[in-house]
Amino acid sequence: MSIYTDTSVIVSFFVRDDHAQAARRWARTSPRVAISDWTATEFSSALSHKVRLELLTDAERMVAERAFDRWASRGLVLEVAKERFHDARALMQAHARLRAPDALHLAIALHEGLPLATLDGDMRDAAGAEGIEVIDL
Repeated sequence: MSIYTDTSVIVSFFVRDDHAQAARRWARTSPRVAISDWTATEFSSALSHKVRLELLTDAERMVAERAFDRWASRGLVLEVAKERFHDARALMQAHARLRAPDALHLAIALHEGLPLATLDGDMRDAAGAEGIEVIDL
């Protein structure tokens, strides 16, 4: 079975941060990882944010982008249907602490019936409340 994987885990897999070691260890031992088209967009945004905060150089960002693209081309990338955006809005209405990007990931995982791997506490709480199995790293 695949595990829908939040961008927080993917970023930590490709960039050195506080969760990198755990993310890499989990990725080596986990079953098939599933991401979505949205993950790629949010991944690039997260890397750009790290550049703005001077936690990453632009050269490091580009290396991570290329590595992500190679990795993603070999995995399961789910398309995001328009209906998932409506589902995400309903999830945000039900869970006030849920951010829009995380609500979209959650809507995708719910629709696909997949467990979820995330490093985000608010997303973890909302997923559990929605009956989604949450994978701890």
